Amino acid sequence: MKKKTYLVTGASGFIGRALVDRLRLEGHDVRRAVRRMVPGAFNVQCPLGASVDAWHDALEGVDGVFHLAWSTVPKTADRLPLDDVTTNVVGTVGLLEALRRRPGLPMVFASSGGTVYGAPETTPVSEAHPLRPLGLYGASKVSAEVYAMLYRRQFGVDARILRISNPYGPGQNVEGQLGAASIFAWRALTGHEIRIWGDGSIVRDYLYIDDVVGAFSAAIKVDPDAFGSSEPILNIGSGHGTSLKQIVETISDILGRPIRVEYESSRYFDVPVNVLEVSRAEQLLGWTATTGLRDGMSKMLDHFSKQLVSQVQLT
Repeated sequence: MKKKTYLVTGASGFIGRALVDRLRLEGHDVRRAVRRMVPGAFNVQCPLGASVDAWHDALEGVDGVFHLAWSTVPKTADRLPLDDVTTNVVGTVGLLEALRRRPGLPMVFASSGGTVYGAPETTPVSEAHPLRPLGLYGASKVSAEVYAMLYRRQFGVDARILRISNPYGPGQNVEGQLGAASIFAWRALTGHEIRIWGDGSIVRDYLYIDDVVGAFSAAIKVDPDAFGSSEPILNIGSGHGTSLKQIVETISDILGRPIRVEYESSRYFDVPVNVLEVSRAEQLLGWTATTGLRDGMSKMLDHFSKQLVSQVQLT
């Protein structure tokens, strides 16, 4: 496999860190676009709000771009909609403008399979499903997608979009607002109560982090002609639905003990079911998820257990 150089935005995030590790393991060089310069031979100061010229310079000598940087989560986007649009959508357009000056350079954009569709009319949800986000985070992701495909049609930018389901695994922020599977595992392992909004029947498509970055790696490598005249927009998920209650039951079974759960009022933006149809990714990328939920949860719990042991040894 030919050694390449890739630019990764959002390289300090959950998926970004895992993707950087994966690309380096494959033998590639990785240039990390960072908000503030930190020590590192392959870092370049280029936040989302950078100028088009700054983006253009950051792209010098790279063979492809992974655009994962995003400054909000659903809750913060609803609270600060103008900041969300100004930073994320406008910033993404700035990157697209720079890519317009570098024809043929592929960019893979991380969109959200969990928010862009809204309340699904049918499940599993295919890429052809109408885009009806229920929150501003999803609306911004849709806007970035629209710009990416417009730049593809009108200016020849090789933009590709992955609509990711619900990623989980080691490295996710277990104190954050995203990642029920990771948060539940950490809280159960450390003896804390798990909080569930609603009755636990909400079903989502959970995807282990190794499978997520495998999809990104496959998406950047595929020949642009593989998409034909269709837009390169692909759902990336396990293709299987799991309820919040089932996650708790799986963790409990692995740990061999009951887990305390507190149920709270449901939230308006939590649709009952969201499971992605993923056959197009298998067909065009040759990619499919290989880690089932139980195996993924076992790996994550083992990682967390070792992390706790290390913390104890350091105290």
